[in-house]
Amino acid sequence: MKRYKELRKQLNESELQDGGALGGFPADRGSRSAFSDYGLYRVENEEQLKRLKAFINAFTSREYLEPRAALSLLRVKLNLAGLDFQFDAKTDLKTNQPMLFKLKRFGGTFGTSPTHDLSKGFEVTDGFMGDSLSLIVNIIDSETGLYVLDIKVSSNKNTNDANVEPKN
Repeated sequence: MKRYKELRKQLNESELQDGGALGGFPADRGSRSAFSDYGLYRVENEEQLKRLKAFINAFTSREYLEPRAALSLLRVKLNLAGLDFQFDAKTDLKTNQPMLFKLKRFGGTFGTSPTHDLSKGFEVTDGFMGDSLSLIVNIIDSETGLYVLDIKVSSNKNTNDANVEPKN
């Protein structure tokens, strides 16, 4: 049995470590993890954008019986990370045709800034500091009777908004 003095030498309580004070679990130092204190909502950071894309890739790696329920679940999961897109029961979903859903960070912004002319009305933005992001969603009807979701994250400067915006 270890004595307290011996155990105290092994403990490192001065900083956060994966797996707690003893470290080593769930991952050894230096390995890649989805865990990050930096915040997934900071998608202007390339590492966080990669984490978002990895999550969406994992989410779409299976087939779904009801694509509307799957997109609702994706919206809930993205809300936990501070991201959102317009999707409700009135949104018209099409199969085998790409649809564009513009992302907002923390619901966007509404108000004014020192550089905005208030006589033109309030400034409404999507909450992103740099390039805005969108989800390009393609619902594929497979032969198994289930639906495959093909979802990509794209910068709005790389997307063509024509013919892909879903109707609400």
